[in-house]
Order: sequence, then structure tokens, then C-alpha cells
Amino acid sequence: MKRRGVIAKFRRDYAAFGLWKTLQAFGIRAIQRVMGVKLLRAMYVTAVAPTFAAVPADLTAGFLDRDTLRRLSAHAQYDLSPGFLDVALSKGDECYAIMDGTRLAAYGWYARTPTAFSEDLEVHFDDAYVYMYKALTLDPYRGRRLHAIAKAGALAVYRARGYKGLVSYVAADNLSSLKANLRLGCIDIGGICAIRIFGKDVIFRTPGCGAFGFDVVPLRRGGQPQRREQDRAVACTPPRHVKL
Repeated sequence: MKRRGVIAKFRRDYAAFGLWKTLQAFGIRAIQRVMGVKLLRAMYVTAVAPTFAAVPADLTAGFLDRDTLRRLSAHAQYDLSPGFLDVALSKGDECYAIMDGTRLAAYGWYARTPTAFSEDLEVHFDDAYVYMYKALTLDPYRGRRLHAIAKAGALAVYRARGYKGLVSYVAADNLSSLKANLRLGCIDIGGICAIRIFGKDVIFRTPGCGAFGFDVVPLRRGGQPQRREQDRAVACTPPRHVKL
């Protein structure tokens, strides 16, 4: 990011979140860039604020079928490449979207099995929960809280299917997303730090993540995850907020 862009973002974050949080976010960003560290906040939600329950009258919401997703993949602005769809659909992942007629306004993907975080890392979680990832709101629809509304809609469906709720992660320096998730009703369960040392991925996490089986796991050659011995999926009471 060029200097002017950095200054502009600092001013926006300062106006929205205050000096201390802005300095923290920029410090995290600098550490990540210099050291190649990934710092994440893990979230879970079982109920949302009532204000996010209603879909705007001019839009519709629901899960998209395979044919619709394949049609939408022809449009680059939706970031739904055929290759991504092949992988996501083959493992049973679902896309809950808000539509403006035949146009996508916002969407999020939901997985019930371990899901790739990068080429070398994979997200694991308690199978009592559904993992949300790859969320997007198109520029013309920003500011309408469609991400939160879509997440609330998906949560209602999965709760009806017997799942406890949703889990996800947010980059630790993304103040806007952190605020939006907390406003929705998400609870911060802890932090995850992933760093590559001498060619090996090393993962640190706070105890709250372990209670939900939430982890980022390095993949061995051949794509097999390196599981932690203590990572058994367990039901738990919600932990207190944990700061990384």
C-alpha cells in the first residue's frame, strides 16, 4: 500500500475506532508484513440481534443451487471461479446469498468439514458448528449490512438442522469486520497465530479456540493434516473473551 493510502486508512480508522485501536491494528499489520505472521480472531455465534433478521424488501435470500453458482462463475466480479466451485461443492459446502434479481449482492460460504485456509494450512472446528468463510458484498450494496443479514439467515437454517451455530475467523487488524461481527452477536473466543519458521508452519492459539476445536492446522505433504492430539470435538459452555 502506498504512503498516501496508508495515511488515508489511518485517518479513517482513527475516526471510526479511536487512536488506541488504530495503533494496535497498524502494529499488527506491520508485524504480519515484516515477519510473515498471520494473526486471527476466532468467532462463534448462536443467536443474532433481531435487527439483522429481515431481508430488505427489494432483495431475496437463500442457498444457491449448483446451476446458479455455475452461471454466476462466468462473472469475474463475483469471485466464484470454476476451480473454487469444484472444490467447495465436492466437499458439500453451501453458499448462502442475497440476490438482487439475477445479480449477486452478497454471499458467504459454509462448510461442515475441514476447509483450506491456504495451500499449506487448513481450518478445523468442532462438528457441532458450521464454519463460515469467503464472504463478499458487492460495492453497490455496501453499507446495507447485507453480510450480517445473510449470516443471520444462514444461522437460522443451520440451527434448524441441529447445529449449535457458526464459527469463523477475522483478521486481527480488520477493525471494521471485527466491529461488524460483534454487532451481529458474535463472540470472540480467542486468537490464532500462524508463522512459518525454517520452512515449517507453527501455530499458536489461545485456550478458547481449543474448546471449540477451532484451529489452523499445517498440512503434510500429500495434503494430510497434522492433527493435535488434544483436539477432540467437545461441547462446551461459551468461554470468556480472550485477548491475544
